[in-house]
Amino acid sequence: MMNIPLEFIFFYLIMFIFGAVFGSFACCQAWRIHEKPKKLGSRSICMHCKTKLKWHDNIPILSWLLLRGKCRNCKKKIGNAEILAELSLGLAFLALSIHFTSGFLHDGGLVSFLGFLAQNLVFTASLLILFIASIIYWILLIYDAKWGELPVILMISEIPLAILYQILNHGDFLQIGASIAILAGIYYLLYFISKEKWVGGGDWVLCVSIAIFLGRFELAIFELFLANTFASVYAIPSAILKKERKIPFGPFLILGLIILLLFKDFILRFTFYF
Repeated sequence: MMNIPLEFIFFYLIMFIFGAVFGSFACCQAWRIHEKPKKLGSRSICMHCKTKLKWHDNIPILSWLLLRGKCRNCKKKIGNAEILAELSLGLAFLALSIHFTSGFLHDGGLVSFLGFLAQNLVFTASLLILFIASIIYWILLIYDAKWGELPVILMISEIPLAILYQILNHGDFLQIGASIAILAGIYYLLYFISKEKWVGGGDWVLCVSIAIFLGRFELAIFELFLANTFASVYAIPSAILKKERKIPFGPFLILGLIILLLFKDFILRFTFYF
């Protein structure tokens, strides 16, 4: 069993906290984009009584637990989306940090790791791009889950981040093109043929950046499998109860991307083995 130095445990804890903070930020921005597009970054308010929240009511995870998911002023439920966003992005930041730093777990501790980050700007920039992209993806995930829409400007903003990530990591642009053709191409055809009855018009646009981040046609195929499997499981209760329910597909595409980024090395080894 790997003995993880205390310095690395501290580093991972900090990354989880950052993720939770930005998870709260992502949830707030999703609400602000939907309600007041021109007021991004304004102070958080209770959506029921419109009271501005104080700083100690905005501590990720902890405030929600202490207030039992209710507004301090009007006592109405805040909802579960906030804490789920904070926990999930915190875990995503934690998982990405562990995945990309596992090769530096040795007795040198945090000092040597920070020294490596200072010397290896490509590695640092790549990890930073993934963190920024994750925050934007989480806003998209929350927005699509709540309102069944995907803000175009956010989807487009992911594309240059994905291209820069692949440039820094010497991505094969033939493979990237194949990934786009498989993932975005299939969803565009489904959208075009069904006239938006099978998939939404935003799903294929979202798939462009996802395909670039994945950068391999094999991973694009796995993304198709994962996203559709998640969506099918999500739809089972509605199918059993025979209720028509519109399924937001963006969240499943984004969850599939995070999983594949974490396990892509294993998947590619498995694919080549067979």
